[in-house]
Amino acid sequence: MKMGKLEAPDTHFLSFAEGWMELGDCQSALDELELISKPCHEHFDVLQVRWHIYNRMQEWEMCLSVSMRMIEVRPDQPQGWINHGNTLFYLERFQEAYDLLLPVLKRFPHDEAIPYNLACYQCQSGNLSEAREWLERALKVGDSKRVKQMAINDPDLTPLWDTGVKIK
Repeated sequence: MKMGKLEAPDTHFLSFAEGWMELGDCQSALDELELISKPCHEHFDVLQVRWHIYNRMQEWEMCLSVSMRMIEVRPDQPQGWINHGNTLFYLERFQEAYDLLLPVLKRFPHDEAIPYNLACYQCQSGNLSEAREWLERALKVGDSKRVKQMAINDPDLTPLWDTGVKIK
């Protein structure tokens, strides 16, 4: 199901939801999403914000449901796949997250988030050599300076740094 562009007032409700989420009021954010016209509840952008709200709330089962819907609505967009993999990761289902995202890399070879997340999944699984390889790939695919800064501060990659690994 492909949807067109969101229009007012739905765009306003979506913006308000993002604002409430940024302020830490996730319930008000969800309430704003409910004001969006029913046919647009399945719009990819609405689902994306809904996933982020549930992510903030650590409502992992809801995140799984929303990310699956994102994949169904727009399988041609990497974000649904990434969100689903990350939800599995948050549930400490590292191998499942890895197995989900690995084949997606072929569809979206220029999305740095995919090899970056694969690095995190491997790192938390204790596969540090593979984690390093995936991180190096993310550095090549994306803005290396930004990816490096993100990686250095990412607690999911701490086991890599603890072994003395340095990134260029």
